Amino acid sequence: MRLRVPVFFLLLLGAILGCSPPHAPYSPKAKQGILDLRDWDLKTSPLVSLDGEWEFFNGLEIPAKTSSKTYIHVPGSWNQFPLPNGEHGGEGTGTYRLTVLLGNPIKDLALQMGDISTAYKIYLNGKLLADNGVVGGTKDSMTPSYKHPIILLDAESKELNFVIEVSNFYHITGGIRKSIFLGPILDIFESKKQEISLGWVVFGATFLMGLYHLILFFMRRVDKSAIWFAFFCIDLSIRGFFTGSVFIYEITQDKYWVYIHKLDLLSFVLALPLFSLFLRSLFPEDFHKHFNTAFVSVGAFFALIVLLTPATEYMWYIQIFQAIVGLIIVFFLVLMIYCIFKKREGAVLFAVGAVFLFLATLNDILNQALIIKTRYIANWGLLSFLFSQTIMLSFRFSNAFVRLEELQRSLEQKVLDRTSQLEEAKHVAEEANSMKDTFISLVTHDLRSPITTIMGILQLIENDYEQLDDMSIKEWLKRAENTSSQSLEMIATLLDLNRLKSGSFPMDNSLIYVFPEVEGVLAKLWAQANSKKLDIRNSIPNDIRMNVDRALFSEIFVNLLSNAIKFCREGDSIEIDFSSKPNAMEFTVKDSGIGIPKEMIPGLFSTEIRSTRLGTNKESGTGLGLPLVYSIISAYHGRISVESQEQKGSKFTFSIPQPLLDLPRLNPA
Repeated sequence: MRLRVPVFFLLLLGAILGCSPPHAPYSPKAKQGILDLRDWDLKTSPLVSLDGEWEFFNGLEIPAKTSSKTYIHVPGSWNQFPLPNGEHGGEGTGTYRLTVLLGNPIKDLALQMGDISTAYKIYLNGKLLADNGVVGGTKDSMTPSYKHPIILLDAESKELNFVIEVSNFYHITGGIRKSIFLGPILDIFESKKQEISLGWVVFGATFLMGLYHLILFFMRRVDKSAIWFAFFCIDLSIRGFFTGSVFIYEITQDKYWVYIHKLDLLSFVLALPLFSLFLRSLFPEDFHKHFNTAFVSVGAFFALIVLLTPATEYMWYIQIFQAIVGLIIVFFLVLMIYCIFKKREGAVLFAVGAVFLFLATLNDILNQALIIKTRYIANWGLLSFLFSQTIMLSFRFSNAFVRLEELQRSLEQKVLDRTSQLEEAKHVAEEANSMKDTFISLVTHDLRSPITTIMGILQLIENDYEQLDDMSIKEWLKRAENTSSQSLEMIATLLDLNRLKSGSFPMDNSLIYVFPEVEGVLAKLWAQANSKKLDIRNSIPNDIRMNVDRALFSEIFVNLLSNAIKFCREGDSIEIDFSSKPNAMEFTVKDSGIGIPKEMIPGLFSTEIRSTRLGTNKESGTGLGLPLVYSIISAYHGRISVESQEQKGSKFTFSIPQPLLDLPRLNPA
């Protein structure tokens, strides 16, 4: 019962991933060298393949006169194409020609090229469009290439005449082996991007799974299945770069084609011994070591052939290898059925994933041999296989650790509870110690200067008492009083900051009307504002109410407005505004004063960076007002921000969250 859901999931996944994409609804075929696309609708079918009958000529030139035209099917190889003295064969040269008829000239068309063995030049209306590799009449004069470029068409015409010259002396099959697609540039690029993206997704999933099992092996070396499965995954993930979007061929120079193609085939050949070793490590009782030795030897033998022989030779042997792999696949399937019959742990899940992997691999073999015309899907089969192995491993680990977890559960819970208590106590102690250190540091730093000033004044009076008159003494004592008053104000602010940060400040929240509270603050600051003849406008509506601590709320405006007054010039203006946000009240205090230097803005709300300077009338400050405002707003989980331009003014915006109030609004008297 436990396996039904995973098996159903794997079947569905395999059905989605393993199937080839459906044919396009519009797919006309070329007939006798002409492809009629006059009823082509770009909106419903942006891409169309140039499949069908192309004119074909042996050699790299089109004869001026021909007794009769000969045609070849594209995609396909030219190997069995009849010639006067026999068949063409894989090696040689050939020229393809196709005429495409369009209803109207279409701008910005492009071609997405596929596999063409193994070098070509393409012409449009007699003009060379592009070449891939170096076309030559002999092996020494040509350079092979497997790139799948996008070729832009620079002609706008109702009739497109394509000529493709192909030479091949490096592969057993020659010619246009895969479809060529025609379509608008953007659609061609989008199709290419999707193909590349899918390739990277498959590579990432398979490679990371292989890396995971490799790490798993080094952590627990008793089970060797992990390392063989890791190498198998990594091998097939790398192989994905040689098929589909042919990424490796795209990024390497054509002169290295011989070596890249060997790596391509090696990644395919080595998959057999790696999978055999993995299967042997999983089911040692059922998979006899002699079979494993035979399969590993077969893989090693054909790997040596690929390494030691040229492409035209080892490709013939690869066909034999593909046939052997087909038989081995049948053997593996029979072995899986036997393991299921013996009720080996994980055999069902392994078999389900293996079926999709084998079918996908078989598809790639038949596709490579041009027996079928589909896309390469071995990596998708690998993904299905990986899912099955992941589920199988999860069951194994679950069965292995379930009893251990039951024995440790009680002890672990006690340890967790005790650890949680200790962590909480430690956090409280560290927070209290941090706040204490910060408070002591601030008090020590900020009281040193005013106390030194007061002591200097008192020493001056003491030393020069006989020479000072009463007015001078009163002036010095007034300075000492002002300094002491500022120090007391600073200490009160520091205490409030410390209490707010520690959460010990009692908040007496109540429903208040905002407008009269702000007016009360303006009344306290009237003398300062009047001395500069400032124009202050309170635009807060009369009926706005908030649930806050009255004193703390007033403290916010006291500091913001006193700062605005301090840095305003004579005749400047200050505006207080309000806006209602979802579940919050937002206020702004905007002035037209001298603004704030850009370098000071980041430290405005920090107690560690004291942002203080003299006002326009040489007013001084403690530099703690804005940090106090920030702490009050933070205590209510609100936000504050500042915008400023020098000589143009500043704008402070803050918001305090508020629940929706359904109480009737009253106009305050």
